[in-house]
Amino acid sequence: MKTKAPARTLGPQQAADLRDRLRGLNPAQAEMMRQVMRLHAAGDRLMAAQWLLQLAREAPDHPEVLLWQGLRLHEAGDWAAASAALNRAAAQRPGDFRLLMLLADAQGKADDGPAVQASLHRAADAARTPADWLRLSMACDDQGFYDQALAAAEGLLQRDPQSAPGLLQRARCHKALGHTQAAADDCRRLIASERELARAWFTLLDLKTVALDAAECALLRQHAQRGGRPAAEQQMIDFALGKALEDAGQRAEALAVFRRANDSVRAAQPWDSAGFARQLADLQAVFASGPAAQAEPQGREVIFLVGMPRSGSTLVEQVLAAHSAVEGASELPYLGLVIEAESRRRGLAFPHWVDRATPEDWTRLGQDYLRMHQRWRTSRPIATDKLPDNWRLVGAICAMLPQARVIDCRREPLETCWSCYKQLFAPGLANFSYDFDSLAQYARACDALGDLFAQRFPQQVRVQSYEALVAQPEAQIRELLAFCGLGFEPGCLSFHTAQRAIRTPSALQVRQPMVKASNPAAAYGELLGPLQQALAGPRGG
Repeated sequence: MKTKAPARTLGPQQAADLRDRLRGLNPAQAEMMRQVMRLHAAGDRLMAAQWLLQLAREAPDHPEVLLWQGLRLHEAGDWAAASAALNRAAAQRPGDFRLLMLLADAQGKADDGPAVQASLHRAADAARTPADWLRLSMACDDQGFYDQALAAAEGLLQRDPQSAPGLLQRARCHKALGHTQAAADDCRRLIASERELARAWFTLLDLKTVALDAAECALLRQHAQRGGRPAAEQQMIDFALGKALEDAGQRAEALAVFRRANDSVRAAQPWDSAGFARQLADLQAVFASGPAAQAEPQGREVIFLVGMPRSGSTLVEQVLAAHSAVEGASELPYLGLVIEAESRRRGLAFPHWVDRATPEDWTRLGQDYLRMHQRWRTSRPIATDKLPDNWRLVGAICAMLPQARVIDCRREPLETCWSCYKQLFAPGLANFSYDFDSLAQYARACDALGDLFAQRFPQQVRVQSYEALVAQPEAQIRELLAFCGLGFEPGCLSFHTAQRAIRTPSALQVRQPMVKASNPAAAYGELLGPLQQALAGPRGG
C-alpha cells in the first residue's frame, strides 16, 4: 500500500493528545495509524480500511486500533460488530468521552437499550466541556432517557449558565417531563436577553398551555416584523406569532401569519401529490381483496396508534400508559425499518411484494420488529408504538403481528387539519401539512384506508373517536381497554397524573384532566372555507 494522504498540521495540544492515544504502538504502527486518520479525513474510506486491516493484524488489542475498527464498522452499518470493537476499546479507555458516545450510538442502533443507558452513564462521568454535556443531553434525549437528558443539560448550565443551546435543550427536556413552568422560564430567559429569539419564541408557544400577556404579544409581533433572519428562523417565529394571535382571538391576522409561515415551509419542502395518490392506490389494490397471508400468532405485546397527526393519539397513549401493564413508548421507527429492509432484500418497493409474502415471511418480519421493540418492554409486558404515519402500514402490521392491536385515532377532520396547519413539524416529517389541498388529500386518504383496514381486520383494528373519548371518557376507556385485552383500571381515568416522558407537541396538554373537546377551527367560520371545501372532495386521495 503506497497511497499516502497529505499530513495535516496539528496544534500543540492536538499533537500531544494524539501521541497519548498512540502510546503502545511502535513508530511504524503509529505512522500507519496516522495514515488511517489522514485518509479517513480525506474521504478515502477504502484505502483507510486497507491500512487499518494491516494495523489490526499487528496490534489487534490496541484501543486506538479498536476505536477505528469500531468507527469503520459503524459507518458500514454493522452495529453489533461496531459495539463489540468499541466496547473492547472502552474497557481500556473508560474516560474517553468521544469513544463512549460512539459506543452508545452503535448500541442504540443495535437496539440494545440497557447497554446504551450504561454507556451514557459512563459518558456522563467522562464529560468535561459544555460541548460534551450538550452532546450527551441530546443523545440521551434521542434514546428516550429524558431524566438523564435533563441532568446533562443541567451539567452544561452549571458550567456555562448563559449557554443558549443549553437553555433550549433544558426547556425541551422540561417539556417532555411535564415541567411546564420550568420550560417556559428558560424560554423567557432567552427572549429577555434577545438570544435565539426564533427558537425561544417557538418553543414557548409550542408548549401549548402557556398564555402570553399583552406585553409579550406586542414584543413577539415586534420581533417577527424585524425580518432579515434565515427562512427557517422566520418560519419558527411566524408559527409562534400565529399561535399567540389565535389565543388572543385575532383570527384573521392569525390566519394570514400562518399562511405566510406555511407558504415558506412549502416552498422548501414540496409535496408529491401524484406520487402519494399512486402509493395509496397500490395499498388499496393489495389489501382490498382476498385474505392476506398472516404470521404465526404473535404480537400481543404491542399496541399501535396510527392516524393523522394532531388527532388525539397522544391522549389515547396517555390513557393506555396509565395502565399497569402498558409502557407508553411514543413514536418508534421500527415498523418502517423492517418494511424498508424487506423491500431492499426483495428489490421491490412496498406494497408490491405483499402478495408474494408467505406466512413464514410475515412471521420472520414480525419477529424482527419484536426484537427491536423489546427494549420498551423491560418493566411492563406491553408497549405502545405511536408513530402516526404507520396508518399506511396497518395491513403489514396485521400480517406480521396478528395478535397486535391497532388504534386508528380520529378527530373531526377540519379541527385535525387546522391543528396540523398551525404546527411546524420537523423537516420532512409532514410535508403534506403546509397547504390546504394537500392536507385535505392526506386526511381523506387516511380515513379511507383506515376504514378499509378496520373492515378487513375488525379483531385487530379499532377506530377511536377523539370527540367520543372526551364526551364519554369512562365508557370509551372501558371499551378501549377491553379491545386491547386489558382489564379496567381506575387509574386510566386519571391518565393525566401518569408519570412518563412525552415527546410530542401535545406533551403538556395531555397532562391536564380531560375536558370537553374544543373547536378552534370552527371559530374561524368562513375564513377556513377553502379548507372545508378541500375536505369535501372525494375520499381516498
